[in-house]
Amino acid sequence: MCVALLYNKHYIMKTLKITSSEALDSAVGEVVRQRILHTQALAARDAALAELEKRHHAGIAALSAQIALLESGIQDYCAARRDDLFAAKKSRETSLAEFGFELTPPRVETANKKVKWRDVVTRLLGVAWGAAYVRQAEPQPDKQALLADRDRLTPEQRAAAGIQFCQDEQFFIRPKPETAQ
Repeated sequence: MCVALLYNKHYIMKTLKITSSEALDSAVGEVVRQRILHTQALAARDAALAELEKRHHAGIAALSAQIALLESGIQDYCAARRDDLFAAKKSRETSLAEFGFELTPPRVETANKKVKWRDVVTRLLGVAWGAAYVRQAEPQPDKQALLADRDRLTPEQRAAAGIQFCQDEQFFIRPKPETAQ
């Protein structure tokens, strides 16, 4: 078995040969040490990112607020003088930007606030052409409910449903909590 080890900030490949119970215990110990280092490195990275975000948050928030204020003023000015500024087309250009008015992408909304989406579905299903516009979730087995009731389902019930409950054996190495210090 070939493994990569970190040595002086460089990865080196090392062949791992386990030839005895002591070597196995040593290899498991090395896995635990590497996992601890990995967890510590992730925690240090996350702490550094959180600190970086915290350090820059106020400045970025202030810039965002300033941009919103400037854009609002520009929009108000352009809306008040729309006929003069945008007589030929809905946008203008400067050396730094293009700006103006444009349509948003189309979206579907209810006809008014009193109409609910469930009413729209009922109406669509009531017209010959409407079914094509209604999403039907494909039925799927509720695996969580089946697992919760696995001791209650008889072999005949499981056979009738065409299911079985399976477990596999897997190899694991879990560091003990006290080794994390």
